[in-house]
Amino acid sequence: MLILRPTAASDLGDLLHLAGQLDSMNLPQDEAFLAGRIRHSMRSFSGELDDPSEALHQFALEDRDAGRVVGTSLVVAKHGRPGAPYYWLEVSTEERRSAELGVRFVHQKLQLRSTEDGPSEIGGLILDPSYRGHPERCGKALSIGRFAYIAAHRDAFQREVIAEMLSPFEAPGKNLLWEAFGAKFTGVAYRDADHLSARSKQFIADLFPRDPVYATLFPEEVQKVIGEPNETAKAAVRILERVGFRPLNQVDPFDGGPYYGVSRDAITSVRERRELVLPGAPVSKPAGEDATLALLSTEAGGSFRATVVPIDEEAAPIVSSECRDALGVGAGDRVSVTPLP
Repeated sequence: MLILRPTAASDLGDLLHLAGQLDSMNLPQDEAFLAGRIRHSMRSFSGELDDPSEALHQFALEDRDAGRVVGTSLVVAKHGRPGAPYYWLEVSTEERRSAELGVRFVHQKLQLRSTEDGPSEIGGLILDPSYRGHPERCGKALSIGRFAYIAAHRDAFQREVIAEMLSPFEAPGKNLLWEAFGAKFTGVAYRDADHLSARSKQFIADLFPRDPVYATLFPEEVQKVIGEPNETAKAAVRILERVGFRPLNQVDPFDGGPYYGVSRDAITSVRERRELVLPGAPVSKPAGEDATLALLSTEAGGSFRATVVPIDEEAAPIVSSECRDALGVGAGDRVSVTPLP
């Protein structure tokens, strides 16, 4: 059985292994960084932070039978705070026409923007490749579990929620837009800049151009990747679009990956989450292979836990004894049901 829960200190080794798949800003393959991330996440879940806007919730998908974490995802309570701005490249177009030459051009422009009053952000979703296509819908559980948590703690998150998608890479640690743009203004290699930004983004404000940059000046192969998600991100994009996310005219300053966004309360998984009281008797009859699935979550006992369960014709969750034991719930406990897209 697979259980979605907050990361724990004992997950460090598994998280480090998962981070090696992307080695991204949200989850770099850096043991010291990840150990600090786990501590920060644990304090965020327990409400111990002095400033709730600094909360960061790192989730772990645990295969209880295998005894290891096979996936992770996160929610940043506020991406853009005083002293820690949120930066993006605004994408716009400018039309130029010459009647004399009989030509018309539409130029794409990139301009650095920032705010210290930013949105909440979801990200860092990584799943062990061997669990893709799993009957318990691991990718969807990692994605939708975050919204189930947001729905239960709406006041802890901003009214707008964004998600950044990685753009295509030519090779590990090499990105076309960074080579054509960011590296020219910082003198820093992509991987070094990505890791540095996990701790501080001040160098972006110091060194990036403040005026619009015409993407038309970049090689054609660079222009093609601006605002395009890479192949591994496309499945995540499809899930997000099904729950209401739409492309924004924003891309990441490092790799040009697109940002998607939506109002928190307009997210389908937030709006349609239902709370109920668990009935007395567990269900012993297994559901059919074509049964509709949903995410069952609870904070009974003080800790968020969730798993994927089938639902019956009346949209009631089918909860087995094994599931109850794994979630630590019993008759009379409150649980939530969140549809899977």
